[in-house]
Amino acid sequence: MPTYQASDGAKLAFTDRGTHEGIPLLFVHGWLAGASVWEPLTRHLAAHRRVVTVDLRGFGESNAAPGPYSLERYSTDLSDLVESLDLDPLVAVGHSMGAVIAQRFAIDRPEAVEGLVLIAPVPASGVPFSPKVLDFFRSAAGDPERAGQWFDGLTFREMSPETKALLHDAHARVRAEVALESLAAWQGADFADEAATIETPTLVLAPVADRPMTPEFLREKVHALIAGSTFEIIEESSHYAPLEQPAKLAARIDRFVEEL
Repeated sequence: MPTYQASDGAKLAFTDRGTHEGIPLLFVHGWLAGASVWEPLTRHLAAHRRVVTVDLRGFGESNAAPGPYSLERYSTDLSDLVESLDLDPLVAVGHSMGAVIAQRFAIDRPEAVEGLVLIAPVPASGVPFSPKVLDFFRSAAGDPERAGQWFDGLTFREMSPETKALLHDAHARVRAEVALESLAAWQGADFADEAATIETPTLVLAPVADRPMTPEFLREKVHALIAGSTFEIIEESSHYAPLEQPAKLAARIDRFVEEL
């Protein structure tokens, strides 16, 4: 993958493909993942749109980059990518942790973000996991077996061997200290007051079987917070909807962009 230089000198990996006509789409991955998890979805879009994916600092091929691994640093990294590739304006598409980063980015660079697509988003107010659940998340950092147990609960149906391999490969590229610091950042996110000022057209997509971030939770914590946002439930999917329903999500993203 090619790299760009962040403002602190770190080299961060990205992909840039598709046509350069129309507004570009910037895809921001979730926790313990990487740009590779977007491939099933972005292949449906790259034939007619510019599609940019990024390995966030500490993840994927950006895993050698130093910290901090915070929401603010990730937002700054996205701004640096926008400047490097001249992506302004764009539509930011975020999944899970990537969606709370996308919200932070839309606040920090409102002139650059023409639309937001938030898939199974972490809210700007974080997620109040129980101590038991939070301990389980922490245990997945650097532990392939525990991560595998976590992955098993992220899809509506049993994962294919290819999907499992994709997620395990992404997990293997994330050092435990990166996983733990970034987990603390998104789980304890605390900028709901700022998120309530977002005026960017926003589409919130909630997987029907996601737990504990249920559609009801996301309707209250994300959709109700961002005035004018559109809320839709993704049927036959759980947290990793981009891997389970890539064609349907691509079609919905297409329609969202066309309606901007």
